[in-house]
Amino acid sequence: MHMRKLPHITEDRGQSLVETALLLPLLLVLTFNAINCGYFFYVMLNLTAAPRQGVEYSIQGGQTTENSQLPDPGPPSKPYDPATVSGMVYEAITGAISSASTTPVQVCTTTAGLVNKGGSSQAAICLHNGSYTGALASTTDIDPEAPFLVLHRVDIQYTVTPLIPGKAFIVILPSNLTFHRYVQMRALQ
Repeated sequence: MHMRKLPHITEDRGQSLVETALLLPLLLVLTFNAINCGYFFYVMLNLTAAPRQGVEYSIQGGQTTENSQLPDPGPPSKPYDPATVSGMVYEAITGAISSASTTPVQVCTTTAGLVNKGGSSQAAICLHNGSYTGALASTTDIDPEAPFLVLHRVDIQYTVTPLIPGKAFIVILPSNLTFHRYVQMRALQ
């Protein structure tokens, strides 16, 4: 007589459970790190675009192309003043940053005033809101073609914390990153 061997189904089920138990933590760590990495990238993109929009507004005012996408900040107390430019920057980052109103912004524009007006070392005065961890300049850099052109500048600094905290979920990146972005543009004086 020939005996047939039966398959061992129960052993296969146990092996699958062990494999799942071993791989699930690794898959969760990879997934949550990907989410945190994507969030850091998203915030960085917004922090890169916001100063560009702000400096364009400081020079062109309502004539900027991106200005039409933002909510109307109301009439400025004086055209293109630093407070209005800061407001534009805050509006641009509100969707990405939970505490946008406390984000330090520095605006250097001719409406804030000029140092050495009419001279070859003419520069726009800078005003800021919030505290920077780095050094703040009181004026922008000097344009090589001063006094005909003046540099306008908008700085922004933000410390990003991950969406999903925990040492296991921030393996790729540190627990917080401080981004400092600035944009300078030349304007006719």
